[in-house]
Amino acid sequence: MLKMELVEELLEERKTGEQKDKQLAKLKITIEELDKLRQEEDEINNKLEEEMDKQQLLHEQLEANKILTKQLEKIALENRCSICLFPWEANNYHRLVSLKCGHLFGEMCIRTHLQQSNICPICRKIAVGRDVRRVLLNHTP
Repeated sequence: MLKMELVEELLEERKTGEQKDKQLAKLKITIEELDKLRQEEDEINNKLEEEMDKQQLLHEQLEANKILTKQLEKIALENRCSICLFPWEANNYHRLVSLKCGHLFGEMCIRTHLQQSNICPICRKIAVGRDVRRVLLNHTP
């Protein structure tokens, strides 16, 4: 009977050993898969960081563009006739002129204004038609 019990015990241990071997094999595959997943996660994190850096750079460029746009709008407003609000020209009837006081206008606008009133529309100093001076611009056709 003792041999029979030993045989049964050995068979039981063999089954347990086989089950443990299978579990270890599954665990080994799982660890390899986990390592692969960690590697993929690291790659994704690196790509995400790169994309975030690109997005930050684009955001900074957008902010810089907004500032430049505001500056250009300010320059565009400064380069307009204060009477009609159209940009002045290098020649023709709306060419850039100034009064003695230094304020700038389109020529026809200020001449028309001075026919109705003898004052600068900006500073209110006395001005007449002979005070209108042409301003030369660097203009290439």
